[in-house]
Amino acid sequence: MKFSDSIALLVLSAASTHAQGFGGYYGGNPYSGSNGDNNGDGDSGFGRGNFGGFELSTYRTKLIAHAVLATLAFGFFFPVGGIMIRLASFRGLWWIHGLFQIFAYILYIAAFALGVYMVTQSPIDNMLHNVHPIIGIILLVLIFFQPILGFLHHLMFKKYSRRTFWSYGHLWLGRIIITLGIINGGLGLRFARQFPLAPPSNGAIIGYSVAAGVMWLLYVISVIIGERRRSRVKEVAPPTYKEASETGSARSKHSRQEYA
Repeated sequence: MKFSDSIALLVLSAASTHAQGFGGYYGGNPYSGSNGDNNGDGDSGFGRGNFGGFELSTYRTKLIAHAVLATLAFGFFFPVGGIMIRLASFRGLWWIHGLFQIFAYILYIAAFALGVYMVTQSPIDNMLHNVHPIIGIILLVLIFFQPILGFLHHLMFKKYSRRTFWSYGHLWLGRIIITLGIINGGLGLRFARQFPLAPPSNGAIIGYSVAAGVMWLLYVISVIIGERRRSRVKEVAPPTYKEASETGSARSKHSRQEYA
């Protein structure tokens, strides 16, 4: 089995771990404290009713949706899109990469909107002073520039057959976004546990930490492999954009790696 095939299997395993870990959100609610992971009865004095227009059950549902959508974006689709552009080799790969990233961005926009709802509807003041929502806002702004940088990277590589300033901006901003997004997911779980509205269980925290950590590690490994392949190809002969777009030869397969 090729090393890249092994990476693909590990990605699928990590995705399965995500599904199992967050599947509890829809069954036995990991945000409920009734399982003994948290102190109190899970409602922490707020109960299950409506208090001055604040409905706890609705808030919990939106909190769970926020966590799931953001986790799918940063814990799966963003890194998998990055892994594919490094390890895969087929015609139209960069289109698939772009679609993965755009879909992940849409998921995060939805998660961000739910986060705004929770901040504005929460009976707890000063929630925006926490590092989790601050990083969330920064991520939303940074991701906005990624498609622009990616498009410029594509145009400049097509023109010069090499990486340019826009290429490195796109590559490194993507790496920063994925890493910061995964870290912010953990900060979000810690943030939720600081308040009595809907604290996550230990199982949810452990599940996220393991799955997100594995996915980040796979992403980093794919970056290292991709850069090494690119270096070896450049030592033989720098490919042209035409060569990087063609199929059928071993050299063209390696050349397409250099595109990203």
